[in-house]
Amino acid sequence: MRKMFRKAEAGFTLIEMLIVVLIVGILAAVAAPVYFGYTKDAKMSEAKAISGSIWSSMQGCAQAVPLTACLVSGSYTRAGLTVAGATADSRWTAALGGNNVTMDATNKLVGSANPLIEIDGTAADLTNLRVQFSWANLTGLGSFQCSTDGGGTYNPC
Repeated sequence: MRKMFRKAEAGFTLIEMLIVVLIVGILAAVAAPVYFGYTKDAKMSEAKAISGSIWSSMQGCAQAVPLTACLVSGSYTRAGLTVAGATADSRWTAALGGNNVTMDATNKLVGSANPLIEIDGTAADLTNLRVQFSWANLTGLGSFQCSTDGGGTYNPC
């Protein structure tokens, strides 16, 4: 009878429970920063995709009408933004709409400002996120610069 009574009382000891809680805590402490890094990268990728859409639209305009200035703001609707330069859900807003692109007959940019396109996060979870797109006419390459402090410092992204 005594043997049956002990089996009914079988369970976890306090030490075993503390070890499990400690392991789960360590895993959570490691996983949380990694997760937040992934979400920030995903948000920046969204802004870079919007900037790339505007740039593609501007290139099409500049190539269709060589030596004629094409405004950044003129490409908003073709890139899927509103006329004011915001995304449909108003999470991102394009700035620097007064910048323009002019291409010569050899498809080289002339008379463009840098940074050419700037995308600002306007939603609550995007505060201080900003992406700039610049074009280097000599190399023919575009580059993205990202800021997580509202434009204080930019780093390649």
